[in-house]
Amino acid sequence: MSKSTENLYSLLKDGVNDNHTRAEANRNISDDMYQLAQKKVLHELDSLYEEYTFATAKDASLTDDLQRRISKNNGTCEHEHTEDSLVYGEIDLQGFCDLLMHHIPHDSDDVFYDLGSGSGRAVFAARFVGDFRECVGIELLSNLHEMASSVRSLYRFQYQHKLIYQNVNFVCSDLLDYDGWWKDGTVVYIPNLLFDDNLKDQIAEKAVRMRTGAFLICLKKFEGAAFNSVFELVQERPVAMSWGESNTYIYQRQ
Repeated sequence: MSKSTENLYSLLKDGVNDNHTRAEANRNISDDMYQLAQKKVLHELDSLYEEYTFATAKDASLTDDLQRRISKNNGTCEHEHTEDSLVYGEIDLQGFCDLLMHHIPHDSDDVFYDLGSGSGRAVFAARFVGDFRECVGIELLSNLHEMASSVRSLYRFQYQHKLIYQNVNFVCSDLLDYDGWWKDGTVVYIPNLLFDDNLKDQIAEKAVRMRTGAFLICLKKFEGAAFNSVFELVQERPVAMSWGESNTYIYQRQ
């Protein structure tokens, strides 16, 4: 089990009312970390996304995908991505929180990125359970980016004050054009289950530039020799997703 984070302490204290209970919480939080994540963090995240359901995000992605196909036919898309690469799916909040808390060591110097962040669920899961200096989502589809930005506005109004580390940002961009993730990202999530081989190869070319010790979490293995010469596969484990259980691969830059 990873160490307790300051954000988790802060959320726990927000949920109790008297000094005696808060002191008791400080003594016992390490023994109840997983239960805390399930009860407090998941409650906050479910509340944050009450009006921004999976079905709503899926509909937004389909509308945006149609617009991209029109742009592609008009020759206005800089990078061509297959339709499968843009299929929308979401993390299971409980499974992803568990992954970050128990299997990804990090501290307040680290920066989390989600490459294909959709409505922002993985970004906010990382924000609520982690002490990351910043949590950033990169999303190509503008409708989904706007939805994540709306969730961010709600977060800043109702939830941000409950956390010690608060920074959340969303960028509407092709992940191949935004270089921040490989320049300063230390924990990068890539939902690449349906990414085409060309896109995966281009991501791998940029990922090898990540700093030593950085973690890369993905849903499908990277097979290239250059990538595997500098990244070690440190763990493989199943995690629940919106479409069912999926293997998750955790790499670390050597």
